[in-house]
Amino acid sequence: MRTIEIPELSLIALIGASGSGKSTFGRQHFLPTEILSSDFFRGLVSDDENDQAATQDAFINSRTWS
Repeated sequence: MRTIEIPELSLIALIGASGSGKSTFGRQHFLPTEILSSDFFRGLVSDDENDQAATQDAFINSRTWS
Protein backbone atom coordinates (compact mmCIF):
# COMPACT_ATOMS: atom_id res chain seq x y z
CA MET A 1 0.00 0.00 0.00
CA ARG A 2 1.22 3.50 -0.87
CA THR A 3 1.29 6.26 1.76
CA ILE A 4 0.42 9.81 0.83
CA GLU A 5 1.52 12.53 3.25
CA ILE A 6 -0.76 15.56 3.17
CA PRO A 7 0.32 18.75 4.92
CA GLU A 8 -2.11 20.38 7.33
CA LEU A 9 -4.35 23.07 5.82
CA SER A 10 -4.37 21.42 2.40
CA LEU A 11 -7.02 21.30 -0.26
CA ILE A 12 -7.22 18.03 -2.18
CA ALA A 13 -9.14 17.91 -5.46
CA LEU A 14 -10.12 14.48 -6.74
CA ILE A 15 -10.70 14.75 -10.48
CA GLY A 16 -11.58 11.93 -12.81
CA ALA A 17 -14.16 10.24 -14.95
CA SER A 18 -17.50 9.21 -13.57
CA GLY A 19 -17.17 5.88 -11.77
CA SER A 20 -13.40 6.10 -11.39
CA GLY A 21 -13.46 5.85 -7.58
CA LYS A 22 -13.15 9.47 -6.46
CA SER A 23 -15.96 9.24 -3.90
CA THR A 24 -14.80 5.84 -2.67
CA PHE A 25 -11.26 7.16 -2.18
CA GLY A 26 -12.60 10.20 -0.36
CA ARG A 27 -14.76 8.13 2.00
CA GLN A 28 -11.85 5.77 2.77
CA HIS A 29 -9.30 8.48 3.52
CA PHE A 30 -11.17 11.51 4.85
CA LEU A 31 -13.83 12.28 7.43
CA PRO A 32 -17.31 13.13 6.12
CA THR A 33 -16.84 16.65 7.50
CA GLU A 34 -13.70 17.06 5.37
CA ILE A 35 -15.42 16.35 2.04
CA LEU A 36 -17.14 18.91 -0.19
CA SER A 37 -18.88 17.00 -2.96
CA SER A 38 -20.26 18.54 -6.14
CA ASP A 39 -22.83 15.70 -6.18
CA PHE A 40 -23.98 16.70 -2.69
CA PHE A 41 -24.34 20.37 -3.68
CA ARG A 42 -26.25 19.46 -6.87
CA GLY A 43 -28.63 17.49 -4.64
CA LEU A 44 -29.14 20.52 -2.42
CA VAL A 45 -30.21 22.75 -5.29
CA SER A 46 -32.12 20.23 -7.44
CA ASP A 47 -32.96 17.19 -5.24
CA ASP A 48 -30.97 15.10 -7.74
CA GLU A 49 -27.21 14.60 -7.25
CA ASN A 50 -26.90 13.51 -10.88
CA ASP A 51 -28.62 16.58 -12.37
CA GLN A 52 -25.73 18.06 -14.35
CA ALA A 53 -27.92 21.07 -15.29
CA ALA A 54 -27.76 22.09 -11.60
CA THR A 55 -23.95 22.23 -11.53
CA GLN A 56 -23.64 26.01 -11.89
CA ASP A 57 -26.18 26.65 -9.13
CA ALA A 58 -24.50 24.01 -6.96
CA PHE A 59 -21.11 25.67 -7.18
CA ILE A 60 -22.56 29.09 -6.46
CA ASN A 61 -24.28 27.55 -3.42
CA SER A 62 -21.14 25.67 -2.29
CA ARG A 63 -19.30 28.94 -1.69
CA THR A 64 -21.72 29.73 1.11
CA TRP A 65 -21.05 26.35 2.78
CA SER A 66 -17.26 26.23 2.70
